Amino acid sequence: MNVLYSGQYVQRFKKIVSLLGPEISSVCELCFGDTFVAHWCRSRDIQWTGIDLNQGLCRRAAKLGFRVIEGDVLSLNLPTADVFVMAGSLYHFHTNLSPFMDSILSRTSRLILSEPVKNLSSAPGLIGWWAKRSANPGTGHASFRYNKESLLAAIAEQQERKGFHYRVVSSDRDLLLEIQR
Repeated sequence: MNVLYSGQYVQRFKKIVSLLGPEISSVCELCFGDTFVAHWCRSRDIQWTGIDLNQGLCRRAAKLGFRVIEGDVLSLNLPTADVFVMAGSLYHFHTNLSPFMDSILSRTSRLILSEPVKNLSSAPGLIGWWAKRSANPGTGHASFRYNKESLLAAIAEQQERKGFHYRVVSSDRDLLLEIQR
């Protein structure tokens, strides 16, 4: 992923954790992939729970001593947390966005989303092919991606349906959003 982010992959997570204030005592990270947020939480005595479908990522995080739940976010009874975090995986739920938002917002009042909106997977040729193949949550390669307009439209639709507030924190390669119920 660091290659796809031109060496700026960690910066995505630094932006996310900058939104986690001192009042936070628990974080649930969906589709966590790596454990940057988990390590950050551990260093601040914040309870972190990671949920991912990928067995290898779950095994690795568990070996590091993190609380992990392996399974599909849509079929699990999710824990409650002060804040839920998802980085770079919302596109996996684009066909189930309403049940996804219903499930998450029933377990927290705050969701931080960082979603790529400038994607190499949209590039033609070998680069696009390789970028698409690098995104496999454990269920196969995913080809759908959001761009800024489609992501904001999807969030606005959910906002109208659920009545939450959201703000765009930053917009570059990733669109960083903070959603408050």
